[in-house]
This record gives sequence, structure tokens and C-alpha cells, in this order.
Amino acid sequence: MAYDTPTVQLLRAILDDVLSSPAFTRQQHHSAVEVAERILWLASQGEREPSAIKEHLLNEFLGYAAA
Repeated sequence: MAYDTPTVQLLRAILDDVLSSPAFTRQQHHSAVEVAERILWLASQGEREPSAIKEHLLNEFLGYAAA
């Protein structure tokens, strides 16, 4: 699937945010590539809301529950 430049920039910003988060840096089960693949999968499903993508990644994919 091809994305326009603003969408690629948005997805890259989300990836950067998640990869720099404590939830990602503390975990040892998922690689940066897996996180990027999940972001692309969510985008392919039509998700474009940064907060929804981050929430999915942190809660469901990385197993982080905010206190």
C-alpha cells in the first residue's frame, strides 16, 4: 500500500514516539521492526489517529498498562 508524504511523516513520528517510550525500551519481546510493521498494519486498516495507534501499540502490543 502506498501512502502520501504527510501520512508517511505521521507514521514515522508515531514510530519515533513509541520507540523512545519507556514502555518500549523496558520490554524485550518486540523489535523496532515489529513495532513498525504493526503501525503499517494499523494504517492499512484505515487508522490514522496518532493517539489510537499509540494506545494500541502500548497497551495491546507491548503489554503496557498506564497506572
